[in-house]
Amino acid sequence: MNGLYSFIRLFWVLVAFFACSDMSAQRVAFRTDAVYWITTTPNMGVEARLGNHVSLGLQAGYNPFEFSSQTLSDGQVVPRKLKNWLLRPEIKYWFCKTYERNYLSLQGIAGAYNIGGLLTGNDRGYRYKGEVYGVGLNWGYQWAVSRRWGVEASVGVGYLYLPYDKYECVRCGDFLGRYALHYVGPTKLEVSLVYYIN
Repeated sequence: MNGLYSFIRLFWVLVAFFACSDMSAQRVAFRTDAVYWITTTPNMGVEARLGNHVSLGLQAGYNPFEFSSQTLSDGQVVPRKLKNWLLRPEIKYWFCKTYERNYLSLQGIAGAYNIGGLLTGNDRGYRYKGEVYGVGLNWGYQWAVSRRWGVEASVGVGYLYLPYDKYECVRCGDFLGRYALHYVGPTKLEVSLVYYIN
């Protein structure tokens, strides 16, 4: 939980920094990712223009929710949850001009998760609690809808390191071991609504 509080403090410090910087034409943008909302994860991002072709952003998401539990044939209750937090700093190089059209970006990824209630055919469920660290390379495109609003879509690939603990969901939640997963593949699919501060 300490990691979550540190994450929240860092996010708001960066928001305050960007908000207090020079806000000339489309200097700062706030965003939210619709794809992340589909996974029931509230999220928000802030991005600052550093030059004619470069911007620096920070996207954060936090999902504190638990879902309805499942009851097994033997009466045991299995809680279902998809709790997580994620922090994604990103630096973008815009080919045309900052906040216009195509860009390439380098993104860092850090977070934690607690996922449970996934049942297998033999009525055994597992809970996974761990962290995620990684990097990604992204391509995106931004459309200006009006002077203050835009839509951005982006996709990316990268590497993730996911150390995690595995527990049995039912039968007292016994600890089953510590594992780690190395993942290479898609790391970003985003469709964001963007609000510019001019």
